[in-house]
Amino acid sequence: MTGIKYKISFCTVCMNRLYHLKETLPQNIRDNIEYSNVEFVVLNYNSRDDMDVWIKNKMKDYIDMGVLRYYRTEDPDSFHMSHAKNAVSKLATGDIICNVDADNFIRKGFADYLNDMFSEKENIYARIDKNSTQRDCFGRIAMWKDDFTRLRGYDERMKGYGFDDYDLWNRLRNLGRTPSYIKKAFLKALTHNDNERIKNEENNKGIKSIYVKHINHAVSELLYMFQGSNKYYKGTILINKLVNSKSIDNLFPENHSYEYSNDLYGDSWEIGIWSENSLSIELKSNNVNSVLKLDKTNYGLKSMLDEGLYLLSDKVHIEDMIMFFSQINNRIIMKQNTRDGVIQVNEISYGDINLLR
Repeated sequence: MTGIKYKISFCTVCMNRLYHLKETLPQNIRDNIEYSNVEFVVLNYNSRDDMDVWIKNKMKDYIDMGVLRYYRTEDPDSFHMSHAKNAVSKLATGDIICNVDADNFIRKGFADYLNDMFSEKENIYARIDKNSTQRDCFGRIAMWKDDFTRLRGYDERMKGYGFDDYDLWNRLRNLGRTPSYIKKAFLKALTHNDNERIKNEENNKGIKSIYVKHINHAVSELLYMFQGSNKYYKGTILINKLVNSKSIDNLFPENHSYEYSNDLYGDSWEIGIWSENSLSIELKSNNVNSVLKLDKTNYGLKSMLDEGLYLLSDKVHIEDMIMFFSQINNRIIMKQNTRDGVIQVNEISYGDINLLR
């Protein structure tokens, strides 16, 4: 070891999940306060609970010690994960920054562990092994603050949940960094369902209705209609295991010939604007010269029913389809960045936010 004590910043952003932060943040600080050059940076991302009061009352001693640095904003109406992570990471003053989701425990001695890791090999970043790690810990990633700045953070075109971290891994690799895998002993999180993961996101709040048309056992058409913007997204979802169901290999997970369970055909949506009156709903596409008029009846949309389109009403199915929409759009951006060998993103700005005193 070199004897260097790099300054380490643990960065956490929280919106409406104080119930997680109350369990994790005090424990994480206690477990790592003995490391002499550490800071915990917490960003209140317009949380509508009592986060501000709790931090200032219950965590005041740590703030006075300089171990905890607390910021808040009232800018965002919904949770934009990539922007939130960029904002809190830019506030960090450490040599090494580590994203820690609000539901994560980092465990005792993690700061020393990271310092040793980055002291032994400088040309690295630290991440989880996705094949052996609890899903709730997938966001854990540590890197040099200078590397984060060179990459210009997470890609803020990714507005939903998932693949933002994978994309960052890929761009760190393009920068010439190699991964060092975090020991499982330092990876623990509070478990929760997908609804909690996406409940504050723009997609979850903005989707008015979802229609599905089953084409065959492996292929379905999805129609997402957004309120406010009146945008719609229409595309074809492929269930890969069933698309290739004639291949016996796909009966066995270790031999399957697909990377993801579901795909969006052509990695593209038909996007347009929907409008309605008392008699019909009209879908006017932006990217193809077509208008679809759907007649209303007292029992719903007659044309949609005639075409096999059905309104999703089951809560579980709706949550699954919102999660799919959130992840697939991020995955498409990740694939584009990987194909093009991208290192830097967010050309104009990233992580910009108005902070309150």
